[in-house]
Amino acid sequence: MGSRDNHLWNHSYYVKVRKLREGSSGSVHLAVDLRYGNQVAIKFIPRGSNSIHVVAREVLNQRLCFHHPHIIQFREVFLSTDHLAIVSEFAAGGDLADYIDRHQAIYKKASMTESNALWLFHQLVTGVNFCHQMGIANRDIKLENTLLMDLSERPLVKLCDFGYSKDEYQGSACKTLCGTPEYVAPEVLARESYNGKAADVWSCGVVLYTLLTGTFPFRDPEEQRLSQVALLQRLFPRILTGQFDMPTTVSKECQSLLRAMLTVDPLRRIPAAHILQHPWMKKFDAAKELAQLQKAARKPVAKGWSMQTDQEIMLLSTEAAKCSSQPQESLPY
Repeated sequence: MGSRDNHLWNHSYYVKVRKLREGSSGSVHLAVDLRYGNQVAIKFIPRGSNSIHVVAREVLNQRLCFHHPHIIQFREVFLSTDHLAIVSEFAAGGDLADYIDRHQAIYKKASMTESNALWLFHQLVTGVNFCHQMGIANRDIKLENTLLMDLSERPLVKLCDFGYSKDEYQGSACKTLCGTPEYVAPEVLARESYNGKAADVWSCGVVLYTLLTGTFPFRDPEEQRLSQVALLQRLFPRILTGQFDMPTTVSKECQSLLRAMLTVDPLRRIPAAHILQHPWMKKFDAAKELAQLQKAARKPVAKGWSMQTDQEIMLLSTEAAKCSSQPQESLPY
């Protein structure tokens, strides 16, 4: 494999296994840490790219949620010749979109049971609520950013990707139009100052709806063949008015929670902490099993987990903002 295809070709202890996915800001690769034999996920962002300026915010906000059982754990940042790399723990079960695809292939139906959806959703909201308690809004919650630690029917769920996140104790109010169209809240589309935590709850509502039905609440499946522009022209008005079909196959308690999360007025939308107390969240008596899962997930910090300071991370991201013209060694701190 040539060095141009392998961003880790000259690294002293990370060895590439394969590319996991390609995104708008960079690519994510599976690698092995030769020092300890564990697998990690490494996100590579080209040096000098427009995405570099948010890297420090992404990493520092994720670090604030360190060692929570439902947040993907940050490991370290390093520079290579052409990229800035963010190393995190690896989720072997893929994401919620993969889970839905597997579920549909096995059971030959789009929807899943409320009990199964609750198992996954409860963990997501627990992670989101912790972020909110820490003053952080993720602002890009979606199926693809909700990772699974194994391929079992009832996996451990972890939230990832803090690239759009906002710390309410640092910087200005949320004003940026960001996120993925199918999950974006109406107040975000309005392009005015908004509460990022309330926008997260809306996105969680979209995730729950999709788990239960296999479809997005504000998209018509028959519009799949439309161009992206035509699709958005139909999607955004439905989001702005909260126009969606409530699934009739789910319980009244579940309908109540969906309605509370997909409320157009963010001031009337249920907060994440209240979601965890909603009757539907307690309906299937999974609390004991979930508590055992969370306890097992609270392991001691693994060997090799970096203790980089905020200043070191800021320095690396500042350096990465410059386009590199001179070959250099990978620089882990």
